[in-house]
Amino acid sequence: MSKAIALFGGSFNPPHQGHYEIARRVGRRKSIDEVWILPVYKHPFKKKEAPFSERLKWCRDLFRRLGAKVKVKDLEKRLGGKSWTIRTIRYLKKRYPSFSFSLVLGSDTYQQRHRWKDFDEIQGQVKLIIFPRGQRSRIPHISSTEIREKKKA
Repeated sequence: MSKAIALFGGSFNPPHQGHYEIARRVGRRKSIDEVWILPVYKHPFKKKEAPFSERLKWCRDLFRRLGAKVKVKDLEKRLGGKSWTIRTIRYLKKRYPSFSFSLVLGSDTYQQRHRWKDFDEIQGQVKLIIFPRGQRSRIPHISSTEIREKKKA
């Protein structure tokens, strides 16, 4: 059975309304059968984040309201080690050869693609769905970093 799956990965440290709105909009697309929320297990670029189990719970709590089409998965933990996107995509394409995958990115993340492992291969393996981020975007301009900083204060 073939399905169109949108992969939305990230630290989600913590997940916020901007993430929610992106997942909601992707989930409303008729061309997408499911949205898979994939919290990273060990972020390759970040040094410190909340424990995976906590971030997974936060994601389940937040995205649950979007219904059965949006699924929070612990795949990155099961793969173990650093959460390289290309590794996840290779695994999923091998495990689900009849599925088509898209990768959901905010434009801020897309601007950092030069830091990603094998980004050219990623673009060749999946369709990219890029959402504008920033002051002019319809997506709420929220940053997980800002949320963490406000909690410290």
